[in-house]
Order: sequence, then structure tokens, then C-alpha cells
Amino acid sequence: MQFPAVLRRSAAASAAAAALILSGASAPAFAAQVPVNYVNLGDSYSSGWGSLAPTATVNPAYGSPACLQGGPDDVALFDQLQSVALTGDYACAGATVGTTTSGIPTIAEQAAKASFDGALNSSTGLVTLTAGGNDVNFGQIIAACAADTSPDATGCQTAAAAGVALANSVDVAGTVGTIRGFAGNARIAWLGYPRLFATSGESTTVTAGGGVMSAAAAAVFDKGTDQLNAVLAGKARGAGAQFVDVAPKFTGHEIGSSASWFNLGPYAQFNFHPTADGYSQGYYPAMVSAIKPAQLVKS
Repeated sequence: MQFPAVLRRSAAASAAAAALILSGASAPAFAAQVPVNYVNLGDSYSSGWGSLAPTATVNPAYGSPACLQGGPDDVALFDQLQSVALTGDYACAGATVGTTTSGIPTIAEQAAKASFDGALNSSTGLVTLTAGGNDVNFGQIIAACAADTSPDATGCQTAAAAGVALANSVDVAGTVGTIRGFAGNARIAWLGYPRLFATSGESTTVTAGGGVMSAAAAAVFDKGTDQLNAVLAGKARGAGAQFVDVAPKFTGHEIGSSASWFNLGPYAQFNFHPTADGYSQGYYPAMVSAIKPAQLVKS
């Protein structure tokens, strides 16, 4: 009888092992694989904000209502990989790179707390974060663009340009340096932001701008997101960190598309943030594809 190739290999391996045992020889030892120690920092897009809207919880790492998180997200999925061990999640909705706002820890303060707790140290192999959106007044730009009904969205263009100017002053290098000071052996992955609004050129578009803003303003806002991501990417790479572009994973799933992955409804505090699908089907696969966590595992 002809065995399939995989069974023939298994039978041959069993025979070889039996021969080793009978001869008294030692079988080769296989080193255990050690998962990469992982810490998550960042703003609302790193804290799962909106994944279980209207539910929000206090981040147990702080025990303070100044640091809130949403529900299960890409970070939780990443932690389920055998190659990853989450040692601390310090992300807070509303966090900035710069000055502390309403008591919400900045990214540097999150890193310092993670270090104090012993979660972020020389054994940390990976740190992920999203940051920068709050520093460029993300919410104010949306409001300005939503209010702009001019044919060329000139008011939206002005607001978006101001946001890009602020992006150029975001201290990405200093933040990466702070994290690296606590975790000198870690890969630092700075995650970008998705485009929020469907545009008229997409085949999946139901309403360009999703009814939030005009098609012209939506195009300007999405371009501004691309520019913010480009600035953050250049700064992150210049500081020796990795930048993870998530925007392509969300194409066809923006607000106004036929299958949106964003909150937009009665729970306004979660609007313009991903749903559970956005985190699991947008952010998570982008992280796995770019970071390749299995390659960080040590034997």
C-alpha cells in the first residue's frame, strides 16, 4: 500500500526515534520558544475605543477615570498569538505626545508608568502605539470640515493645513527616545490612522462623506489624514522606529461606505473610531503583516 508523503515522513521519523532509544543514544533537544514581551501605549485608537460602544472602562493599569479604554481590540488579538506575551497595556483615550490634557497621561508618561510597574524594561521586545491625532486637533478639524459647505471646501482646507503644520511639531523622536530609554531592546512600532470618509471614487461608496460632510470636504479630510501619516512615518523612521500604515486595510470600509468599520451614531464620544470589525479586520492584520511577531520570538 502506498502511504501519502506526509505519513511516510512520520513513519520514518518514528522508526528513527525507536532506533535511537534502542541504541541508548540521546534524542536531540529542542529549545523552547520564548514569546516576545509586548507593551502597548497610545491614544484612543490603541485603547480599543469604540469596539464595544457605548461601553468604556477604566484602564486597570491606572485605576483612574482619566485613563479610559474601550473593549477587545487588535491588541487583545495580538496577545492571543503564541509568539506574543502582553506584559502591559497603558493606552488611554485622549492621550497626546505633548502636554497632558485633563490629567490623561501623555505617551512619555505612559512609558514611565509601564517602566515603574516593571512591564517595560530591557526584556521588552515590542512596543506599539498610535499617537499624534490629538496633538493636531483631530476633533476640531472634523468639526470645521463638517461645517464647510463651500464648493471647494476652503474652510476645511484651512483647518487641515493647520493640522499638518501641527504634525510637523509633534515630538516623535523624543517619544521614541523615551521609550527606548526604558526598553533598549524593543522594536517600536508607531501605527498610523485610517482614512475616515468614503469618497465618490470608491465602488463601495453609498454616500461620499457619509452624510457628515460634503464630498469635497471628505476628500480634503482624507488627504489631511494621509499627510499626517506621512509626517508621522518620516519622523518615526528617522528615530529608528517602524511605521505601520493601516489605511489600506480600511479601504472600502470608511464612513459612508456600504460596509463601514466606524462608529457613527447616538454615542457621540465614540464617533469616528473603529468598531470591533475595524480593530479586528483593519488594525490587527496590518500589525501582523508589518510587524511579523513570529520573527521576534527567541529560542
